Amino acid sequence: MDKQSEQKSPIHQAIDLTYGAGLTLETAKKMLDAGKKEAEKHGVPMVMAITDAGGNLLAFNRMDKASLGSIQVAMDKAYTAVFGKMPSGEWGGMFQEGNMVPLFLHERWITLPGGFPIIKDKVLLGGIGVSGGTVEDIYVAQAALAAGGFALDDTVCARQ
Repeated sequence: MDKQSEQKSPIHQAIDLTYGAGLTLETAKKMLDAGKKEAEKHGVPMVMAITDAGGNLLAFNRMDKASLGSIQVAMDKAYTAVFGKMPSGEWGGMFQEGNMVPLFLHERWITLPGGFPIIKDKVLLGGIGVSGGTVEDIYVAQAALAAGGFALDDTVCARQ
């Protein structure tokens, strides 16, 4: 069996994660501050939402002049990252490839890039959702994750 066929699919990698507690408000605030700095660097006002492992809002920041429509999108990206156990943008590709039928999705499920699970040692602690830009959403999320001591590489299928 070759090495590529031995790798687990995104769904199977996600199944291996367990939900856990431990994401604090203090850490979430650091993440929001770093995300804001990254958004300012790109000149794009953003909305950032961080949830706990239950998909409940823990911390939130809407920068001045950020689109009001981005508020719910950011929260839904974080929700999707938690309940899907993988980046929100991964789900869109799975549906387009015909690997899945979106029958099971919750009304808050969103397949736009910019939502990432917050993972430490194969334990899912929460999710982050960023909205307001295009590719900038990913850069802002990356900066926020790094500030919290999390690496984008720790997320399942971090290839958005």
